Amino acid sequence: MNKHHALRFLLLKHLWMLRAHVAPERHRRIAQSLAIDKTVTTWIVSWVDGDERKTFEFPLDEVALYVRGDLRNAPATGSDARNEALGDRFARQALAIPDHLQRQARVSRFERLGFQLAGCAVVVAAMMAAASLPALASVGLAGAMSLPEFWFRKGKWLNAGLGLALAAVGLPASALLANLGLAVLNFSDPDRKWRSSRIAAHLSASAWSFAVLLRHPAPHSSPALVAAAGLVALVITYFRWLNGSHFRLYPLVFPLVCTGLVWDGEWMAGAIGLLGSVAGFVAPLLLAPNVTSKGTQAAAVKRLTPIGADPSAR
Repeated sequence: MNKHHALRFLLLKHLWMLRAHVAPERHRRIAQSLAIDKTVTTWIVSWVDGDERKTFEFPLDEVALYVRGDLRNAPATGSDARNEALGDRFARQALAIPDHLQRQARVSRFERLGFQLAGCAVVVAAMMAAASLPALASVGLAGAMSLPEFWFRKGKWLNAGLGLALAAVGLPASALLANLGLAVLNFSDPDRKWRSSRIAAHLSASAWSFAVLLRHPAPHSSPALVAAAGLVALVITYFRWLNGSHFRLYPLVFPLVCTGLVWDGEWMAGAIGLLGSVAGFVAPLLLAPNVTSKGTQAAAVKRLTPIGADPSAR
């Protein structure tokens, strides 16, 4: 996951929670100009306030992002509280707000939740409308799995149950990709509650789907069409991985599930799902560009630049 984006989300959240104490234009200018860099030992946060460029530096180990708590290099107990304290300290320094002024209510994990839910529902309905009758249940489940994780922790467990149901009703290629992808992401998920059960459920569903796929191969689909869908899915997944805080796991897997639908012969439903995934990625960039897209280009350049080349020379 992209730690620059996770840190940016944390800092912007605390700027937002203190915005009532400053002029809207000043808050907007600071948020828009926020830049994050990293040296060998420190994070460096910079922003523009008026005509002055200011910085805020802190050690790398002062914030713990995307680290599982049950592994060897687990962060110390209370890392979430330390992260929040750091975010609050930054926001008060950036906005020049004294400690006695209170923050606003906690920011929701999901901006414009109703809009996001409506968009997901439209994509699911369109996919089901394009599916063949025998595949209707499978396509509906594959699309509907994008909804439960808005219920955060309970939604991840619900998706484990839906993954088992998806494996049971058919379309083995899409069920295999969905459950295998979610098993991998759940293993990396810092949220420890019910994680082993979620992984076990997804791996069981993956094993069943793989066995069904061996016994009953998917209908003949154009290899070129499947390859094209897979390429589009990988591109979408990659840029989603660069651009987001990933409270939801399924959006990273959904494009690959759509490739599985194409492989299973439901190419129209798969294509609609891929278009919906692209729309779900692009819409936040258009509606909230200052929050979601800042840093994505730099992250992409850093990862795509050939070894030995200097990205700063571009």
